[in-house]
Amino acid sequence: MKNAKLNWVRLPLDSIENCRELGGYNTKHGEQTMWHAFLRSADMSKLTKDDTEFLKEYGVKTVIDLRGEDEIQTHKNPLKEESFCAYYNIPFLTKNVSDITFSTETIFMGDFYIELLEQCESVKRIFEVIGQAEEGCIVFHCMAGKDRTGVLAMLLLGLAGVEKKDIISNYEVTYTNLESFHEMGSVNRKFPIELLYSDRDYILKAYEYIQNTYQTFDNYLIAKGVNQEVIDRVKGRLLGLSETVKSN
Repeated sequence: MKNAKLNWVRLPLDSIENCRELGGYNTKHGEQTMWHAFLRSADMSKLTKDDTEFLKEYGVKTVIDLRGEDEIQTHKNPLKEESFCAYYNIPFLTKNVSDITFSTETIFMGDFYIELLEQCESVKRIFEVIGQAEEGCIVFHCMAGKDRTGVLAMLLLGLAGVEKKDIISNYEVTYTNLESFHEMGSVNRKFPIELLYSDRDYILKAYEYIQNTYQTFDNYLIAKGVNQEVIDRVKGRLLGLSETVKSN
């Protein structure tokens, strides 16, 4: 029996390839990001009963689904129907996913990530939901758990003051975990290769955009309409602190 009370880097779930922790990262202020506070995940539509029970025991209380309606219709998240957690759908996308997937144009994902960062209403809503969520673990996900999920993970880790190299490495490991993607790339040569890889240059461009345009993650969120009280609450969840943490 898998022990849900332990701290797992990648959760031992048979039905999800890429569900993992944001806990355990050191910050420039000498803290550590909290375990059992935030999970990032890929598609959860194939969750088994055992894996659902594990997430419940792990402490999941809030689910933030970053996908669009077209994705949800074909890959429903079964946690939406569970009583132990609250489910929120907050689409975090600039265009229909299929338009990106089957585009004939060359895609640089770093540019797409910057477009995501400027989706003010989505960003504001996501952080407001996190700020008012019930005490417990928050899991957020899209389909692959790489792009939309990766950008949100960057924002959360950056807000906590996690070092740049750790934020980048948190993103990079996604491709290793997504073994089904490896097969997809070999079977379908027309599938845009940029959608398969979690290349450090993709998330680095988004990270540097925050630094160069807004200087700090706090400033970025304030520019998107997130008030300081919400920012402080989110930091508290990340770091296990009730008091205000210095701006990053």
